[in-house]
Amino acid sequence: HRTLRPNLPPDYQACMHRMFAEGAEMAILVVDCAIRSLAVYRCHHTTFHGLRFYIDDLVTDENARGRGYGSILLRWCEERARERHCNSFDLESGAQRSRAHQFYFREGLTIFAFSFSKTLKP
Repeated sequence: HRTLRPNLPPDYQACMHRMFAEGAEMAILVVDCAIRSLAVYRCHHTTFHGLRFYIDDLVTDENARGRGYGSILLRWCEERARERHCNSFDLESGAQRSRAHQFYFREGLTIFAFSFSKTLKP
């Protein structure tokens, strides 16, 4: 994961242990003994969507983009969502990530809602 996302925090391992304890899972696409794409996802109930399959992180090796690895992993995640009888299949993407948005549109995702956020500092 750190190879694909070099800016992950120093306490990455502890963070991932917490996420996995809360129900997150990780899928890794390996091709030719190298990690090409990775997804961190979870299923949880919401009042609006019912059972929601949410992708926390979907990343493909920068040098391997355009080869279909992200599509393969995204479809794999969608199949897991269907197997689990989820009502929605969701992810969020930063507003500045136009290349990622083009990819998501090609993959059949649509913009459903705005995501609002406020950083809380202790």
